[in-house]
Amino acid sequence: MKWLKWIGIVLAALLILPVVTLLILGQRKDAGHVHGSIEIATSPQQLWPWLEDGDKLKQWVSWLVEVRVPDPAIHGVGASHVWVMRDENNGGKRMEVVAKNREYAPPSHLALQISSPGVEFTGENSYELVDMGNGKTRLEMDSRYHFSNWFANLMEPVITPAVRKKMLGDSARLKAIFESKAEVR
Repeated sequence: MKWLKWIGIVLAALLILPVVTLLILGQRKDAGHVHGSIEIATSPQQLWPWLEDGDKLKQWVSWLVEVRVPDPAIHGVGASHVWVMRDENNGGKRMEVVAKNREYAPPSHLALQISSPGVEFTGENSYELVDMGNGKTRLEMDSRYHFSNWFANLMEPVITPAVRKKMLGDSARLKAIFESKAEVR
């Protein structure tokens, strides 16, 4: 009977320890924050349309299958887009992300307020295009996410690194698009 008690204690510890670890990690200062930067051989003016045109976005943002514009008459601050994504971390399930322009200063700055009611997260994506001269632009991407779903909030220490990995992969795809265009010239 004593060995059953020890097995129960060990099993409880194996369940509790990871949950406590996730809870502690979820309280760190940079929880839900992702930052990335990449230099691309093009001007900010040429790069800008790739941040807001739906057909161009689908070429470099992984999982993105559709971009809808609810009201094409609204442009700049206040304009919104609905990004339909196939979430590869959730069995390819479709999810919609609403992105609303909060700050809009082409061709150098774009800040989007984002939300996904079904996935229950909100946040902000910010893009800075810095002209480096010599036909190069540094794209600075900064994102902050907040999860209202208790499980997603618990899993934030796992989700945030996955989001960073996706962001870096997407930006590398964007860079490759411009590098392949340079080779064609």
